[in-house]
Amino acid sequence: MIYVTLYISDCLRKLQKCSGKTQAIKELSTLALSSYPLPGEVGFPLTSMYSKPKDRAEEDNMRAYFQQLRQETGLRLIDRVIDPATDKPSKWWLCFAKRKFMDKSMAVAGQ
Repeated sequence: MIYVTLYISDCLRKLQKCSGKTQAIKELSTLALSSYPLPGEVGFPLTSMYSKPKDRAEEDNMRAYFQQLRQETGLRLIDRVIDPATDKPSKWWLCFAKRKFMDKSMAVAGQ
């Protein structure tokens, strides 16, 4: 839950710059496919809450799970945030982009 909440915060920050649904889909698809650290790697914001993968197979499985989670979350979020009448992001949703959840962020340095 916490991982998804942090990811949604990043998505909302990206959606602030989008002018329509097509651009939003492109931006969030790119964000979902970008490289994020896994538990046990430097830069993962929730290291104390997740255990490090035991072997390469578990790491690959975890990476695939997190990638699918990010893709599904982004697509579902677009349906909620983009107003179909105006094709613009809702200001009520975007107001949450300014806040940090638990003072953490999924954003990797340099992105």
